[in-house]
Amino acid sequence: MSQHRWHLIPVLLVSAGVAAVWIEAAVHRQALGWWQLLFYGGGAVALAGVFWFRRQLSQTEVQLQSLRRRLNEEEVRLASERSAVEDLRRTVESELKEETRRLDHRQQELAERLVAYHEWMEFPQPIDLANPDQAAALPGDAELAELARKDKLLLDLLKAETRVLYENILANKYVRDGKMNLLAIRDDLQSLVTKAARIYQPGVEQPLLEASLARITRGLSRACLQLLVVLDDLPLNVKDANLGTLHAYVRNAVKAWQMYKTTEPYWPYVNTAWYLGRFAMGANPFTLGAWWFVSSFSQQGAKALATHLVNRQALALLGNLVRVIGYEVADVYGGDFRHRDANWIYAAELSELLAQFPLSRDSLAHALREVGALELRSEYDRVFLYRCVASHKSARPKQFRATTCLTPDERHAIASRLEKFLAAFVHGKSADKVAAWKKSAEERLGVRMACDLAPTAVSVRGQLADGVRSLASFLVGARQLEPDQLAPALGKSRLLAELPPAEREPLVASLAENPPYFFEHPDLDPDGDLADKYLDDLAGLFAATAPRDKATEETLGDVAAYLRRDRQQMRKLLEKRCAAELDRRLADDAPQRRFPAPVVRAALDLLEPGETGRFLYGGVILEAASTGREAAEKSPLWLLGAGQRLVLFSAGEQPKVLWRGDSGTQAEQCRKLLVTSCQLTGGQWLGDGPAPAALRIPTGLVSTYANWFKPLLAMLGRESLEKSA
Repeated sequence: MSQHRWHLIPVLLVSAGVAAVWIEAAVHRQALGWWQLLFYGGGAVALAGVFWFRRQLSQTEVQLQSLRRRLNEEEVRLASERSAVEDLRRTVESELKEETRRLDHRQQELAERLVAYHEWMEFPQPIDLANPDQAAALPGDAELAELARKDKLLLDLLKAETRVLYENILANKYVRDGKMNLLAIRDDLQSLVTKAARIYQPGVEQPLLEASLARITRGLSRACLQLLVVLDDLPLNVKDANLGTLHAYVRNAVKAWQMYKTTEPYWPYVNTAWYLGRFAMGANPFTLGAWWFVSSFSQQGAKALATHLVNRQALALLGNLVRVIGYEVADVYGGDFRHRDANWIYAAELSELLAQFPLSRDSLAHALREVGALELRSEYDRVFLYRCVASHKSARPKQFRATTCLTPDERHAIASRLEKFLAAFVHGKSADKVAAWKKSAEERLGVRMACDLAPTAVSVRGQLADGVRSLASFLVGARQLEPDQLAPALGKSRLLAELPPAEREPLVASLAENPPYFFEHPDLDPDGDLADKYLDDLAGLFAATAPRDKATEETLGDVAAYLRRDRQQMRKLLEKRCAAELDRRLADDAPQRRFPAPVVRAALDLLEPGETGRFLYGGVILEAASTGREAAEKSPLWLLGAGQRLVLFSAGEQPKVLWRGDSGTQAEQCRKLLVTSCQLTGGQWLGDGPAPAALRIPTGLVSTYANWFKPLLAMLGRESLEKSA
């Protein structure tokens, strides 16, 4: 360790000066000659003197330097230890991550085993919709809708097969020589299974041989449980019942029905004969009338008793047996058949409702009663729902997609029952909880719900503003209008007129500044009149703006269903507003003013914005060029006149423009037998196939040629008028 300290600043200054002198001497070496040696020598002497620019360190400074050196060594050691600790931390984190991964894997295995247990116990399989793999395994909306359609076909099939089975028992088909005909039972059972399986898989030939053995086994297990439930409803001891006993039971019921049907034609004669005999023997008329009333009443009572006997003992049993078989076949070949049912969706939504609010004795008792009264497609589902309700858990109704597999009427019925249950039996209904549950239920069911929340003045104004905003989103998002066109388009809105005048302009201005570019459903109370006014405004905007296509009409039908209104009523409202819009845009002297709905939509789409139609004629006939006969055309043809142009179009599912004309088109009066028509020649043919020789438009039944075609002839000019004369 050094005992001296150098004075660095003097050393640097001297060294810099010597370097400068040497550089100068080197630059002027020719001028200096040998004198430059003096510069080099002086510089060397100066550098040698630098050795004395140092001083001896004191003992304290030596100790301080030693301490500093030890501190540096300690810092190096600490850094090394810190690095080792960091490596250890990373190692521990890596091991913890590995352990966490192992635990997650173990948890996944346990979850899969739990799912397997759930499948074995026939409980609904839990699905995490946030998991892409599980979400991808679910059927698409189109596939689910097709399965729901096939479910309805299956239910119709089961009803028809129940009637056939009942008729077979009446005909004693399953008994031969006093013994049961097992072959006939087997054949009919196989026929039922095959018919049900082919609804979901039309190409299946041998259902029992082409399905998974595990699924068939589970189906048989479910069927056994369902049969036990069915037999438990019968008024006999199930433990002692066998197949022969059940057949005899049903056969006795059928015999009772046959006995009544055999004697029924003779009851009026017996009653009449007995009545006349009593009258001949001088019976009291009042007593005789009472006896006749009792006898007639007994006849009706016997009929009602026999009907009740058959319905209760035969039809109920046979119908349940057919449903058990059909349901299990549908579950094997049609996927998750049990849960594409309105009763199941309602029960799942009920469990979700109870899970969102505090559970009380009242709500628990009524919920269990509701679940017990439902006609579910599997008793395993009822057990599962009982467990969900009792443990205050949800059955996860979101994963069953009610909007796809249920009809709007079924979803409306579910929403109504949920609203009644919420109002009658649920406790702890805070506004936040009710609003949160209501929003999620509306998204799952696709309908608006009313939860008995009386709207205040502020909420009504909020609904009005939200409805106007939704109308603006329809114009901007669906109709592609510019934001500056919103004010005139919304000028006739009934919702906007409900707002105070001072709030209308700021609302429309804010919508023009920040236009909603995506069409959104409004947050309106379905029980109020604002929903009807909103739908009327929406229909008016649909009629006033193009295009008036089927897809947009279906979208507006969805909006009506969301607000708990009937789709058919919305369709009629759209047709009414379109008809009114076309009537407004036709000239006053247009001879024909009532048209079918497809013609109205097509004509409105053909008119330019702000353009007035001069006339619209129907029943146009194409004259073939070769023979002069009428050319075949499947769709009715219509001729629209607007401005100086003529347009011939067909108004089917896909409207098509076939011909265009202008003021140069020639018109000529044509008479055939008792029919007078106007024949048009010229123009441009736009349709497929050869161009027709002429267009022929018949005159109205109670109108003259001049009056009926007055706007057409006026469009074509005086020359055409003279030709027609």
